[in-house]
Amino acid sequence: MNIDKLIEELSNAGLLKVIQNKRMTTSELPASLYIKLLIASIATKKGASNCISTALETYCMRNEEKHLNEIKLQAAAAGKELEVYLVEAIATRLKSKDEG
Repeated sequence: MNIDKLIEELSNAGLLKVIQNKRMTTSELPASLYIKLLIASIATKKGASNCISTALETYCMRNEEKHLNEIKLQAAAAGKELEVYLVEAIATRLKSKDEG
């Protein structure tokens, strides 16, 4: 994936600022998972949101190649360049979150 092209396409679509200002919320966590999160937070002396951020980063890094391969297949099936496909998918995802 050409990250510079993706950034350019996101900028052209007016999505960079939107993405930079996005904050995620979680659905209700199972009590046992929440306790594990609190334990990790106490053990690392970091806030729960820092632990969630680290977990998300670890997940994305570990699965990056698998996710990228899947996105490449989806883009090819749609007959679109990878970066264009991603921008359209991101725009759709952001729009559906705003409307929901």
